Amino acid sequence: MNQIDDIAVIIPAAGVSSRFGGSMPKQFSKLGDETVLEQSVNLFLGISGIKLVVIAVNQNNNLIKSQSFYHDPRIKIVEGGSTRSESVFNAMAKVDQDIEIVVIHDAARPWLKKTHFEDLLSKFASDQSIEGVFPVISATDSLRMKQGADVIPVERENFFHVQTPQIFYRNSLQSALDKLKKENLNMSDESQAMEYAGFKLLAVPGERSNIKITYADDLAHHFGNDFRVGRGVDFHRFQSGDGFTLGNVFIECEFSIVAHSDGDIVLHAISDALLGAAGLKDIGYYFPDSDPENKNLSSLKIIERTLDLLNEGGLLPRNVDFVIVCEQPKIGPHVDELKKSLAAILSIDKSFIGVKATTTEGMGVIGDGNGIAVYAIASLKDL
Repeated sequence: MNQIDDIAVIIPAAGVSSRFGGSMPKQFSKLGDETVLEQSVNLFLGISGIKLVVIAVNQNNNLIKSQSFYHDPRIKIVEGGSTRSESVFNAMAKVDQDIEIVVIHDAARPWLKKTHFEDLLSKFASDQSIEGVFPVISATDSLRMKQGADVIPVERENFFHVQTPQIFYRNSLQSALDKLKKENLNMSDESQAMEYAGFKLLAVPGERSNIKITYADDLAHHFGNDFRVGRGVDFHRFQSGDGFTLGNVFIECEFSIVAHSDGDIVLHAISDALLGAAGLKDIGYYFPDSDPENKNLSSLKIIERTLDLLNEGGLLPRNVDFVIVCEQPKIGPHVDELKKSLAAILSIDKSFIGVKATTTEGMGVIGDGNGIAVYAIASLKDL
């Protein structure tokens, strides 16, 4: 196998979440701006080489139709079974023969990182002696094993937790699932089924952040753990002019902004907030005033570079909120246009962009009408 570009992903999502409780299955619970299932599925839809995502769902659950990915042409929905093995077996029937590799991932593992998945693929491709890989993490709590009426201690170093995604050759996985069906057996995961059928697998290190949601407390405890928050502030003086640009929106007025670049103070403050949330340096480091190439530089270049730096760190903007402080011009009439512009620039929904404007009630340099300030805050999520 020279390139990994024929991949199908199967996501068993037919469970009723009896241990989770609540009025709906855990995979349809909200996790920020997405459901648990949307976050699990959308990561794979953003990865090149994945041609198909098959989701096995309960036939009585219509919530799948409201998911953001439902109309994506790469999505196929199948009826799940009463067990995980049955659901995966049903999903495999939708995987074309020309698909070489099948990935199985739990619907309730929404915190999988793209970089971790790519590492698993790399390990799978580099070992021609195996038919699949699966991630494991070591046990950290003390363990005991039930033995009759007793609960006896065991060495935790001998035990591992098994995670997903698990990656297999399609033909081998189909053979293993056929064997289970013929013998009327069920396994708790596909690595067990593969090993039961005699295939050699490789256990590789997993990631502790790749948590599976089982109980409602899991969602409450880990919600927001992937948040990074940063703050950006910028000030500029006014001079006479015919208007200036904020958030890539031109605002006609009797002022212009004194600046080395194009003076888009909104994009400057948001860039600094995003960079701060990622633990990076500020825009003055990446675009110093001392560099003549930055003279009249479009602030779109600044925000584009910022987003590239975030992507290199496996991060994306989640939301931004900022306050524009000036006496004139009035910002209120431009709020909707600002949100629309920034949503396009940052590739986030405009409902996750907050825009506010205020004055200093005549106090200070800004109160005298001589300048403008922007205070921004931004949060990030994992890519």
